[in-house]
This record gives sequence, structure tokens and C-alpha cells, in this order.
Amino acid sequence: VIDMAKAKFKTGDKVRIVSNDHQPQYEGKIGIVKKAYRTFCDPAGYPDGLWVYRVEVNGETLHGVALGPDLEKV
Repeated sequence: VIDMAKAKFKTGDKVRIVSNDHQPQYEGKIGIVKKAYRTFCDPAGYPDGLWVYRVEVNGETLHGVALGPDLEKV
């Protein structure tokens, strides 16, 4: 069972995009976390598992996924 309490962000959280190398026009924009997924692996440095997030800005779900350091809670 995946413990969503360990995710840095949850579905519905308002976030600012801190970095997005593939879509730099979205850096600094405010969005909403649409989905939070835990990866299959638990790499070193991620004691609560590695989480990735789908983010929506102005009704558009961005391509790819964000890691925790790519986002900050608003």
C-alpha cells in the first residue's frame, strides 16, 4: 500500500513551477497538482520514495512530470 502522506505534494495542491527544462515558458507559473505517483524504485536520498507529479496550468496539463525540487507549494 502506498502512503500518500509521504508525498511532498498532493492532488489539488497549488504549486509554483521552479524549474522546467522542457517547457521553460512555464517557469514561475502557478499550477495545480493533478496527479502524484510514486516510482517503483527508492533511490538513495529519497527516504520516502521518489515521487513525480503531473501539473496543470490554466487548464492545460503540462507534458512530462515534475520532481519535488521542480515545484514549491504556494
